[in-house]
Amino acid sequence: MPQPTFNMDQDLLDRLDANLSYGDSRSAWVRDAIEMKLAVLEEIENYDEDMTQEERREFIVEAVREAVEDD
Repeated sequence: MPQPTFNMDQDLLDRLDANLSYGDSRSAWVRDAIEMKLAVLEEIENYDEDMTQEERREFIVEAVREAVEDD
């Protein structure tokens, strides 16, 4: 069975590549990002019922900022 392909615009690919180190796998990075997003969405599923994608992203980024500042 052929693997599905996903298109990303060049800006997103450039941002992704900027986070990779020599020998890192782009597909492994994307896989990890998907798993991380799914885990976060599972944790906030009851809280964010009416949030847009952008509101959800802002909420998560702000929560991470606060957690980092507390350390």
